[in-house]
Amino acid sequence: MQIDRCGIIVMYKPQDWTSFDVIAKARGIMGTRKLGHAGTLDPMATGVLPIFIGRATKAVDMQIIKDKEYVATFKLGLNTDTGDITGEVINTREVTADKAAVLAEMEKFKGEITQYPPMYSAVKVNGQPLYKLARQGVTVERKPRKAIIKELVMTDSDEANNIYTIRVVCSEGTYIRTLVEDIGENLGCGAVLTSLSRTKACGYTLEQTITLQQLQQARDTDTIDSLIAPVDSVFMHLPRIDLSDELATRAINGARSRISKPDGDYRVYHNDLFIAVANVTDKKMSVVKLFVDKEN
Repeated sequence: MQIDRCGIIVMYKPQDWTSFDVIAKARGIMGTRKLGHAGTLDPMATGVLPIFIGRATKAVDMQIIKDKEYVATFKLGLNTDTGDITGEVINTREVTADKAAVLAEMEKFKGEITQYPPMYSAVKVNGQPLYKLARQGVTVERKPRKAIIKELVMTDSDEANNIYTIRVVCSEGTYIRTLVEDIGENLGCGAVLTSLSRTKACGYTLEQTITLQQLQQARDTDTIDSLIAPVDSVFMHLPRIDLSDELATRAINGARSRISKPDGDYRVYHNDLFIAVANVTDKKMSVVKLFVDKEN
């Protein structure tokens, strides 16, 4: 049975599942077809996977909080064809870098950096995902991309075994696997990712996630709705505007209105119901994205 739900559920993606696998399983459990997710995770990765339900899927492509946080562990002295420990080892090298050298190298990657998307990624070239080409043994030229590393901190180290754990706060579209490989290359010994967890995405944290098992239990006890955050929860960092009946009607019907507010984006309410994200420019408000039906 199709159920009309709307909101955001913050799922925990388990290891060895694709993001689409989680979506497909959630569809079956929730009885809801219209689902979307923010930020694809590799099968090896675990962690925060926000799932947008019903009308909330309109918010997937307008995430204003784009920074992500990851905890990653890597090992020096290896290269694999995938850049992580699940791949085939293509090179082993002597490691002369100690913890101090790793810390010094990490400093060089803070701020704006340039990355080339790894072949084992979901980036498309001529409509074909790179990872599908990689599985066929095909390597294609990739265009460099800018990324911003806002925080890069070592949280654990096993110097004897050349294993280090880092916490990374970065811009959307940053490849942690590539970051690790580049650190290893600069140290002259190579490096591979051994584990990766996304601990924050879209403003949601690891502590807010639920597992697929918990979602199934909620279905069995008819409590799924209690796990769904309202769609405006992803926009809580925006200031709020409450509209009169007249201005709400104009907004819902796509008309601009004069309003005495500073320029910027706002979350918009009518009778305490979240209806839209709107932009105010020169005292004129226009809807960026509507989250209610016009007949409401």
